[in-house]
Amino acid sequence: MLKWILKKWKQYRYRFVPWIAFNLKDRTVRSVPSQDDQVISSAQINTFLLQFFSTLQTFSTKNKTDDISSTNNIVLDKANIHRKPQNNEPLLHSNHAEYIYETNLQLMNELCGFTIKRVSSVLGDGGLGVQVTSGYVPPNSIVAMYPGVIYKPYEPLFFQSLSNSFIFRCIDGFHIDGNDKNLSKFLYRSCSQRDRIGPYETCDVTWLTPHPVNPLAVGQYVNNQSKRFPANVVYQEFDIPRDWPLQLRRFIPNVHYNSGLDDPTIESRLES
Repeated sequence: MLKWILKKWKQYRYRFVPWIAFNLKDRTVRSVPSQDDQVISSAQINTFLLQFFSTLQTFSTKNKTDDISSTNNIVLDKANIHRKPQNNEPLLHSNHAEYIYETNLQLMNELCGFTIKRVSSVLGDGGLGVQVTSGYVPPNSIVAMYPGVIYKPYEPLFFQSLSNSFIFRCIDGFHIDGNDKNLSKFLYRSCSQRDRIGPYETCDVTWLTPHPVNPLAVGQYVNNQSKRFPANVVYQEFDIPRDWPLQLRRFIPNVHYNSGLDDPTIESRLES
């Protein structure tokens, strides 16, 4: 029991304000001169996301058509009811989400030249981390998005923050709760349904599962730098414009605690 408590403390202490205050001398601090964190321009980010999400949307639309066709064949042709899926055929039911995830990783590899996944961290007591599982990441490339519920500086975050190491504070004072469990998970799902526009989803909820439809939505598992392992990514903030295509919003892994549809922008935090 004591070992379990010590393990949890080692993971949580970096979010405990008194501990941080007494250990500032041992911590590395990210410097952002003049409140400007841009590594690449917002126009470049916007172009990349539009292209990447459009690719995912094209496959998603094609896959739905294939599913309907496959299902109709199974229903009408009794001889094939128990047939096994052929090569490259969409898997239905419990394996369908994994199939979509793996296929989107292939699309990411074709478009970006690399893929990333959540795996066990190389840091001691680091839990899960994110690693490049194939390909090569060129400098100044977008590698991940930080998912979660977005909180304005004055919005309540106390209960969600308890034993939660996924609270990220942005330069402008906003916070993103990237926890995919417990109260944080419940709040995200609730807010996602609140902002839904008819048949259109305005955010992605699959990042709460092991198989996110947007493979970029794993940024909350990128570990902080240490003395042994310096950071090889930086955070950059980007505001997704309000006039973004409605059909592509379903891949955005962020939702506002208060309705984001009332704001001029929908904030999404990236790592590049």
